[in-house]
Amino acid sequence: MISSTLRFRQYGARLRQHQPFLLMLVVFLTFHLLLPFVFRNGSYFVEQAPDIADYLRWGMLADSHLYPFVNYWSEYPPLFAWSIIGLYRLSLLLPAWIDQRLWFSLIMQLVMTLFDLGSVILVYAIAQRFSPRSRATRAAALFAASFILAYGASGWYEPVPLFFLLLTLYLTLSDRYAWSAATAAIGLMTKIVPILIVPIAVQRLSGWRRRAGYLALVAALSIGLLLPFVITGKDYVLAFVRATLNRPSWLSIWALFDGNLTFGASVPIIDRFSPQNVGAASASALPLPLITLVFAMLFIVLYTRHIDWRDARHSTAFAGLTVILFLLWSKGFSGQFTVYVLPCVVLLLPNWRAALYLALLSMLWVAEWPLAFLILDGQTWFLAWLIIIRTIVLVTLALEMAVMLFPRITHYVSLVIRYSLLMCWLTVPVVGVAAVNGYIQARVAADPARPAIDLVREQKHDVAPLVFADTKLYRRLYAAAQPLGEVLLLPGSKNVPEDVRVKWLNDLTARGSLWLIADEGDPATRDENVKTEQWVTDHACPIDSTPAGTGRVTRFTAAPNGEAQTINATFNDELTLSQFRLTQSTVKPGEPLCVEVNWNTLKTPAADYTVYVHVVDPNGQVVAQNDRQPQGGFAPTSSWQPGTGIIDRHGVILPANLAAGEYSIRVGLYRSDDQSPVSPGAINLTQFTVAP
Repeated sequence: MISSTLRFRQYGARLRQHQPFLLMLVVFLTFHLLLPFVFRNGSYFVEQAPDIADYLRWGMLADSHLYPFVNYWSEYPPLFAWSIIGLYRLSLLLPAWIDQRLWFSLIMQLVMTLFDLGSVILVYAIAQRFSPRSRATRAAALFAASFILAYGASGWYEPVPLFFLLLTLYLTLSDRYAWSAATAAIGLMTKIVPILIVPIAVQRLSGWRRRAGYLALVAALSIGLLLPFVITGKDYVLAFVRATLNRPSWLSIWALFDGNLTFGASVPIIDRFSPQNVGAASASALPLPLITLVFAMLFIVLYTRHIDWRDARHSTAFAGLTVILFLLWSKGFSGQFTVYVLPCVVLLLPNWRAALYLALLSMLWVAEWPLAFLILDGQTWFLAWLIIIRTIVLVTLALEMAVMLFPRITHYVSLVIRYSLLMCWLTVPVVGVAAVNGYIQARVAADPARPAIDLVREQKHDVAPLVFADTKLYRRLYAAAQPLGEVLLLPGSKNVPEDVRVKWLNDLTARGSLWLIADEGDPATRDENVKTEQWVTDHACPIDSTPAGTGRVTRFTAAPNGEAQTINATFNDELTLSQFRLTQSTVKPGEPLCVEVNWNTLKTPAADYTVYVHVVDPNGQVVAQNDRQPQGGFAPTSSWQPGTGIIDRHGVILPANLAAGEYSIRVGLYRSDDQSPVSPGAINLTQFTVAP
């Protein structure tokens, strides 16, 4: 009993020594375990991160007892694919939610978080091999708090090979070589990166016999893990190897030279059921074998230099250098590969420099996905900048690792490191502004209602406000419309009382004309836009209406509010014109003028008629006109019932160079189908004055 109590006290004392780290670990776990429940995977740009969607398809094939390396080949190692299927089968134990992907996505992210937890502990343990506990705590805190770690767990498998990479390094530094060989082999079957620690383990071992034994153990364990899949599907394993070697370059500096500015696309699952669908080796404008030879020689030169391999800091620095050189050599680069760079940054670099690298690498990952391929739609200039800057960052980090291993070169490369990092940061705001501008231009150019803005832009002399009929269109085109003048959204009937809406419109039209822009191409808002345009027509005076793309641009001015004048004119024994009003009797050139007429129906017209309102000068010449069906086309005459009264408004914009004097207004009707006049033709309605 006494010995047990003493043992517990010893454990308690040890835990208290690591209290800052344990506190950080609790916060890390709370944050990362709860995040998947509230985090919209893929942000608001897409519904789902791309890799998780692929993983889900593997699981769905397993529902039909179709498995990787048994029925089809995979571009990833066997343990990678089969562990994903295991997580998918686990998610099936929970009945599906409305979104079928929910439970698989949650379980996937939670398991990735557990691997990240292991990586945080390993970073802390590795750092203590060559740093004080306080420094190890800071390194682990930087690692745990990094955006890169959280983002990687949200939709990718990278936390698993990262864990095995760090575990193999830790076991190697702890001289547990049998376990190191085992974790390297397991890691290799998830992704190739963990095997990069093996050369360090070989150097730390003394004697060729122990080294050969270690390599033999790694090989035997790797073959042992792969053997069941070779037995069940040898052709699929060979297809996996060929697919790995033959993949074209993507998003690397080599891809930039090849012009492959796209993400690493994989063969569709339906084509993987045949091992022959791997395809031939990808063509490249670069001498890839020569590049591989150069990197191999560089690695051999560095590997054979005099390094104190028993020093944990040196071994860790060489591990970081090896990983970075591997990423620089690789034909392709995906943003999630950034997680492999993360440990060497937090373990080996000063705090502020580490923070600058982490912030830059985080931004570059988000710049790749989702910004480059979704928001900017793969704009080549942006992708080229991203690839170049990321390559510079990786080269700079390689130099950082090299300085730790070979202090003699510090004098030569320290300035290169500082200025490279500074230069990368200086490009960020410049490229950011250009990217925002490129996004605006691309989105506006692709918008089917964009011609509506072009139409208004052509009327530069008319600085009337632009009013959008619905919120979606307003948000889509505001950036393009804003340089043209005042841009407003018509208050919606769902949120604003009718009297407030009418007053808002009247106050606006009292200032002059306005442009109403509606979208007739969006099925979600088409009916709403039609109702909105009809409502504005009921309370204002339409001047003209023009389709532009899927949009419609209608110009309005204020409705008359003075006393109505009486007139008695009958058209074709069907309609009577009984009253009219003008907005004003004196108008300046370039200003809008509205004519309101009251129609009474004697009998339903035999056809649809167009009403024309002509402004005529003293010589009888038409200087402005408005030809439209009644009420902006919303009240065709063939639908009028006997005894119905219709208020019909027609606006005109007077020419800006119109001479001062007295002008007349004529009103008439013609058939809309064949434009034949309706008896008795045009009648003189009234006169008004154009002031100088």
